[in-house]
Amino acid sequence: MTASLLIAEEFASIQGEGALIGTPSYFVRVTGCPLRCSWCDEPSTSWAPKGERRTVDSIVGRIGASGLHHVVITGGEPFSQAACVDLAIALRVFGLHITIETSGAVARPELVCDLMSISPKLSHSTPKRRGENLAARHNLLRHNPSLLRTLATQAHEWQIKAVIRATHVEQDVAELEQLLAEARTAERHRVFLVPEGVDPATLDANLRTLAAVCMARGFRLGHRLHLSLYGNTPGT
Repeated sequence: MTASLLIAEEFASIQGEGALIGTPSYFVRVTGCPLRCSWCDEPSTSWAPKGERRTVDSIVGRIGASGLHHVVITGGEPFSQAACVDLAIALRVFGLHITIETSGAVARPELVCDLMSISPKLSHSTPKRRGENLAARHNLLRHNPSLLRTLATQAHEWQIKAVIRATHVEQDVAELEQLLAEARTAERHRVFLVPEGVDPATLDANLRTLAAVCMARGFRLGHRLHLSLYGNTPGT
């Protein structure tokens, strides 16, 4: 295919989050995102996108050469680029397992994948900067229960990953539960509570905090294994 995507990076690594944690996978990180999360640590893949334009054919060729069966299309926000649909179609032709990592802020109804991994942003993601109407625009996009429900129907399997602050567990979990109610899903076994933090010590402490919540409320505990293995570095 001649369609192309603006790509921040491609790499082979271990899936560090969600239902497929521990699975060797090929990651395609597209650049660009309509959200403006206050804690985003990758502005070069979100509001200040940088990358290299690559054709779908060339991406598929590198994935084939890797020998890996699982492919993760992530970002940024993959759905911010229409050609992610072309990439998914091409990968399905080869029978590869496709995970889409999305914020749930953008829709591509024509895209079908094996695992739709939705990471809705709670209110603690809202930017605090003044002088721009960022907060209003961000909140308008980040909270979309009907779109969340629609995305869940576009895949053979789906999961939700929500970042929960260890210092505001009750507040964040209550907000998440309200979102799930509005999206009309009671399938808590598909919902991962993910700890904030990037260094191993903080992650371990926050995992222990969230473990008790998962036991009490039926959510799943979401590790960030790639950070424990490789640290917070590109290409991992």
